[in-house]
Amino acid sequence: MSGRDVVEQPNIQQDAQAQPEPTQQRTVTQQKKQENLIAQQRREAGLESNRSRSSSRRQRRKRIQQALDEGKYMKTSSLEALEEADANQELMSMQPFERIGPDSTSMDGPVTHARAMRGEIPVRGSNPNQPYYMPKQEEKGSQLKDTDGLKLSLEANLDIEIELKASIRGDLTLSLYEAM
Repeated sequence: MSGRDVVEQPNIQQDAQAQPEPTQQRTVTQQKKQENLIAQQRREAGLESNRSRSSSRRQRRKRIQQALDEGKYMKTSSLEALEEADANQELMSMQPFERIGPDSTSMDGPVTHARAMRGEIPVRGSNPNQPYYMPKQEEKGSQLKDTDGLKLSLEANLDIEIELKASIRGDLTLSLYEAM
């Protein structure tokens, strides 16, 4: 039994439809995700008037300007691009480079994002269209991946120098495969 089987996964879609009030979520992020889902459903159902769309645009501009002032986004990013990303809920989604700090923590964001995309940890962010866990994808096997031992995959156009020191007992077989 893996840890994911033990953890209660919220069903935001179902909880948002609960009557008379939507279910209170366990975490702030899950609650925000549920509120965003309810707002999205209201927009899609046409329950918002033109005035509320106008006020939401003003709130969006104010929220983005405040985030720019706080240093969440780079000053070189255009306000229009940030507004469009916010309207598409891209700013609420988990991003690989959310928090870039000093060298000691600069890779925390990309590593956390990669683990979430592999389904190892819950996906962060309040985008209601993102699942709580990303579904695990079946890895396509290859002859090299199915064998035991040290494996190294390289991307094209990289100059790589590797120094490997090892004590080898038994036979050594070196296989080079060209990926197409």
